[in-house]
Amino acid sequence: MAFRKAYEVETPEARKALCEAFQADIRNAKKIWAKDFKRMTEDMEIARRGAAKNWGSSNKYRVNITQRYVRQKAAALYAKNPRAVSKRRQRMEFQFWDGSDQQMIEVLQNAEMGDPVAMMFLQDMMQGQQRKAMLDKVGKTLEICMDYFTREQEPKFKHQMKRGVYSVIQTGVGYIKLGFQRDMELTPENARVLADHAKRLRHIETLMEELKDEDAEVDPEQSKEAEELRNAITALQSNEQIIVREGLTFDYASPTSIIPDPACTSILSWMDADWLAEEIFMTPDDIKEYFNLDLKHSGVEYHSYKTSGAEYKRNPNSDYKGKRDDLACVWVMQHKPSGMVYTMIDGFDDFAEEPEKPQIELERFFNIYGLILNEMEHHDELFPESDVRIMLPQQMEINRSREAVRQHRMANRPGYITPHGLLSDEDKALLTNHAENEVISLQGVDPGRDLRTVLQEIPKQGIDPNLYETGGVMNDIFLSMGAQEATFGGTSNATATEAAIAESSRAGATEAETDALNDFLSNLFQDAGKVLLMELDVETVKEIAGPGAVWPTLSRAEIAKELMLDIVAGSNGRPNRAQKQNALQQLVPIMLQIPGVTPGWVAKQLIEVLDEGIDLEEALAAGLPSIQAMNQNLQQTTSQPGNDPNNQGAEGANNAPRPPGQPGTAAPMGGNNIMAFMPGASSV
Repeated sequence: MAFRKAYEVETPEARKALCEAFQADIRNAKKIWAKDFKRMTEDMEIARRGAAKNWGSSNKYRVNITQRYVRQKAAALYAKNPRAVSKRRQRMEFQFWDGSDQQMIEVLQNAEMGDPVAMMFLQDMMQGQQRKAMLDKVGKTLEICMDYFTREQEPKFKHQMKRGVYSVIQTGVGYIKLGFQRDMELTPENARVLADHAKRLRHIETLMEELKDEDAEVDPEQSKEAEELRNAITALQSNEQIIVREGLTFDYASPTSIIPDPACTSILSWMDADWLAEEIFMTPDDIKEYFNLDLKHSGVEYHSYKTSGAEYKRNPNSDYKGKRDDLACVWVMQHKPSGMVYTMIDGFDDFAEEPEKPQIELERFFNIYGLILNEMEHHDELFPESDVRIMLPQQMEINRSREAVRQHRMANRPGYITPHGLLSDEDKALLTNHAENEVISLQGVDPGRDLRTVLQEIPKQGIDPNLYETGGVMNDIFLSMGAQEATFGGTSNATATEAAIAESSRAGATEAETDALNDFLSNLFQDAGKVLLMELDVETVKEIAGPGAVWPTLSRAEIAKELMLDIVAGSNGRPNRAQKQNALQQLVPIMLQIPGVTPGWVAKQLIEVLDEGIDLEEALAAGLPSIQAMNQNLQQTTSQPGNDPNNQGAEGANNAPRPPGQPGTAAPMGGNNIMAFMPGASSV
């Protein structure tokens, strides 16, 4: 299909009025949020330079503690990808059975005698157990698929989330977009997260259409487009397989590219917002590829003022120092009242493509998730201040103090004074620049005159360190940001106990941020799990999770209500191994004395403290005794009969008869002391 000529498009009046009304709403919202977007841009520059824009040239002294703080906090909040776990919604699966073992035994006994009531109870028990087992298998399959898509995407999910965390620390808000790519689908929103040849094929199609353009003034055989097309087709034909990706996409969105409805009262849930728009800058060639639309002679202007000074993405092919007027402003509006998505180009009076339903159906409608760490209730402010903005006064005070010390030292450089006209310019030059051990002959000094009466040292003002100390400013940073000296790379003379208390206080101060990030990831993963259940087919799931995967083919919406993906609390941050070890030292001895506690669960908790990457499933086999018990049995079969267990050393007492109910010294998992697996643990 040939390109649509924008200047030839005849738009019906009603459609034109709707498009212009939506564009007017977006422009009005940009004016309302312009102050916030400008502050976000300034905060990013402050974190980069370590100073406000009005600090002057780069020659001024700067101590960029802000960048250090941002990097340290981002590393602490998001150190690795979170671990997704499937959870069943709490339900009463059994209509008659109360879940007790006693009632189960009675039902089984009565069922053997043919009691019809017992048979009804037994059927209820079996159906409930089968349903729970089916949901557990579907949940495990869902976990595997989710782990696959978070690791397979390019750019990686961790990289996208890291950018979001950096953004929320620097600007006060971070965004992640959830999407689903099907086959050869290509949209401006997911173009940056494709890991296949979809964009490449679309570019080839565009080149072919350009060569077919009857208005082309250049011979196709001699044009650069034809040569590029020939090369692309040759490379494409050399590939045995074309990788086409299908599945979830997670994409970072710039904080100044998301334009919310001015009626919005909460970024976390987009409460009271009727619409949400994303601003994307594209070249006219990109618009040809994505929308099959030629903007030449359309009257659409591409000027940087349309961004309200918030952000401007430069075309890499344009002259860096030249006029940046080669990008079109594209708006993708998600309109909740109508349940439609509208794609528009600023200045074009028709939609860039036909309005359509959202790519994925979500209960919240909007597929953009906002992360906020410094949320505070305010009557007319939607966007919170960032950490960078909060510590800006202290950052600038440190810069001013260190710059003042620098200027003071420069002012105190050695200098001399002499009476006017006594020394000639040649004499001054000799005194200023002379060789080592050179004998200097001054014309303006009479023989025998004391040189101390000719040259005198300029009086200096000593530096008072109290005037330039920054300890109080740093304490203000520690108090306002919940940080400590070690966060900025410094150390103090505090004892180990004081350092531990300070670290505990810092960890407590960041619990709110960690909790907010966990809630954000939980909401994202829950909706992503529902999208997987609704969109993936059985063949794709088994290709990802294996032939044993279980996937619902009917009533997926019902299954989506029964299961949800959540994250293991704290699995995305740095593990506090010392704290976990101390907790397990107190918990495990108690758990060992509780009937019914499985050794596998205890082993899992201990191994996760040492290394979460160890796969416990490969180590455990149902029905096998502990390694120590097997060794003891082997020793008993090879030993001579009649040996006294008390003569077999410290382990021999395990073979001695014991009264019923008396615990032995051997641990259920092997080894006399299960806590011996833990570094630094005491004996139990």
